[in-house]
Amino acid sequence: MMEKEIYGKIIGVNLKYNFLMPFASALGVLILTLVMFNITSLQGIEAARPIEFLLCFIGVTLLVPIFLPEQDDNIRDVVCSKKINYFNILLIRILYSVAAMILLITFFISLMKVCESQVTVQHLIGGVASAWLLGAVGFAAAGITNNVTVGYMAAMLYYLANYGMKDKVGKFFLFPMSYLGRFDESGWLIFGAVALMAITLGVCRKRGHAAARFKLTTR
Repeated sequence: MMEKEIYGKIIGVNLKYNFLMPFASALGVLILTLVMFNITSLQGIEAARPIEFLLCFIGVTLLVPIFLPEQDDNIRDVVCSKKINYFNILLIRILYSVAAMILLITFFISLMKVCESQVTVQHLIGGVASAWLLGAVGFAAAGITNNVTVGYMAAMLYYLANYGMKDKVGKFFLFPMSYLGRFDESGWLIFGAVALMAITLGVCRKRGHAAARFKLTTR
């Protein structure tokens, strides 16, 4: 089977079996945000609140479950035994999960625009940045500990910490548009998210190599 066909099959299987539930959860967050917040004729800081206070959990629902299939030891052994590197499978999951996150947030902000709220591209970038960083915190915790439940807990703790320790998180404050009325922190949030995910992938890759060497030496 050609490499393109292999990757196509991997994407199809992951979308069918590993993505539908996280995507449904992300849709649930979007719908809950529409129920909990008024999105009509909002201006300034008010327009940012539904995006940063609740919609950001889309990042958690999409990014933390990336490690969920391998929570089962048998599935992990099967995945790691395949020709395609597990690292590449994780990259594929990250790409479609981040793409889905951006599309859902874009859809939500488009709804706000239709409802005559004064939202701009900066709100979109800020919303993606907050969701991405919050999701990346959970992604990192899940990947490093090999426990998805820990990932969800870490994301929630970081979210709560942003209420009580705003000064402590500095440039990585999740609510800069809502509390500070600023948009220039978005770059820092995206940088933090990418850095966390890159470090986590590095740890997973190193752990995978170590596990492979251990199997070889124990045969």
